[in-house]
Amino acid sequence: MEKTSRAKNQILVIGAGLGGLALAQGLVLAGFDVTVFERDESPVSRAQGYRISIRSLGMHALAALLTPKKLSRLSTAKVRDVGDGFTCANEKMEPFFTVPQGQDAAVQFLRSELRSLLQEGVNIQWNKRLVTFEDKDDQVIAHFKDGSCATGDLLVGCDGSGSIVRELLPSQYGNSLGSIPKVVDSNRAIFGGQIDRTSEWDQLLPLNKSGLVRFLGPHSHYMGVCFSERADRSPTVFWAFSEEIEDRGAPWYQFDQGLECRKRILDHCKQLMEDEPWHANLKKLVSDTPVEAIMAPWLTRTTQFPSSDQFPMVPTGRVTLLGDAAHAMPTEKGLGGNNVFEDARLLSALLASSPKPIDWAGMIEKYEREMFVRVKIAVQESENAAEYFRSLRSRS
Repeated sequence: MEKTSRAKNQILVIGAGLGGLALAQGLVLAGFDVTVFERDESPVSRAQGYRISIRSLGMHALAALLTPKKLSRLSTAKVRDVGDGFTCANEKMEPFFTVPQGQDAAVQFLRSELRSLLQEGVNIQWNKRLVTFEDKDDQVIAHFKDGSCATGDLLVGCDGSGSIVRELLPSQYGNSLGSIPKVVDSNRAIFGGQIDRTSEWDQLLPLNKSGLVRFLGPHSHYMGVCFSERADRSPTVFWAFSEEIEDRGAPWYQFDQGLECRKRILDHCKQLMEDEPWHANLKKLVSDTPVEAIMAPWLTRTTQFPSSDQFPMVPTGRVTLLGDAAHAMPTEKGLGGNNVFEDARLLSALLASSPKPIDWAGMIEKYEREMFVRVKIAVQESENAAEYFRSLRSRS
């Protein structure tokens, strides 16, 4: 995507996650004036997770969105010595099957390092929480909690599965609204933490030498374990324990940053594992995890798509969605992040190739049609994988 000479249109991107930043990179490269608005107070005010697995779809998208120099620096964000295979095992660490590194093996990246790279050269305004927007007079106006506002030609909601942009659409457009997806809770919480990786853990977790392991336990519990790294490149073992939510009033449910809350989550995980026949090494992994290394629980979501396709979603084409804001999906196949980057590539390419003046409604209709055809398949494949793992455990 070559930079072109044009009168710059103003693009407002809501959310400085990986999708919003990747979109901004592509649009800046194409010569647009882009501002990203992020509700976090700063780039380091909230933990950004650990690893992200990117396959060929995501890598090809990033190659189109980044300058050759930035693309060459992606290697600095790779997680080292972690393996690219996948193993599924039971709670006793007895494997069901192993999928070795293949032709489309995922490349593991540190989320923090990848996000830092995607921030470079992008105009980001921090501590900007969107409260509403107006679509009028061939412009869209975003209003923020601090009383400020911004005006642009297009507003893109890249604000995750709990997207405020998506939630505002019905009240803004009423009966003229087209088909929008519905992102719903899967009623499953995931708790995570990490511990220093040592030679002892390499021996205690032999299945992890080839890559990620998903341990399927009783009562629909499962535990994902992988080798990873911190931002300072110190090696770690990362674990994530999943359970179906039965009590949304539980002490761990309302998370804050304090150690007391993290301790409640850790104690909860210890008790769950102690009550079930998990392998002693997996119990040790959780029990040895320091309280400060426990991360906020996250709730998995999926997407219900409308039966009819009416695009663009908004009549003017001045507002659209990207990534999890449009199509959250289960994590079982690792397709979410890859489709986020492909969304960004597609929208950037369509904007870059649009003749002036831009037919916003027509361009966004094309983007949304192509995007939703692809992600409907990805969501279904992810849900099928989640069901497969549930059935595999029930048959064991």
